[in-house]
Amino acid sequence: MADICPVCDKKIASINFNTIQGVDIHDTCIAAFSKNPELFGGKAIEKTENADDLFDLDLFPDNDKSVHVKSFNMPFLDMVMFMVKWAIASIPAFIILFIIGAIFTTIFGVSLLSIFK
Repeated sequence: MADICPVCDKKIASINFNTIQGVDIHDTCIAAFSKNPELFGGKAIEKTENADDLFDLDLFPDNDKSVHVKSFNMPFLDMVMFMVKWAIASIPAFIILFIIGAIFTTIFGVSLLSIFK
């Protein structure tokens, strides 16, 4: 086993590595290795129908930048402080909405009074 991963130049532990094309690399470095294996001491992959079977590239999509949060833990007092700050930050929005509502009420109130007189 190699001591250093050729992709990230960090020490390889005995648990989290794979040997691909005779090169020992970290599990997290598989995607980078598969893009350009000859740069890291591997063999170039010929473009055939079975080339995708060598590496499961669906595990490492390049174009998908979305994040899916399953859960998170937040202490109760931190949650309370977050909600208080959120309520204080919403005050300017309520003021703006009140002003817009007052303007519309004035416009439509005057127009409705003139119609029904």
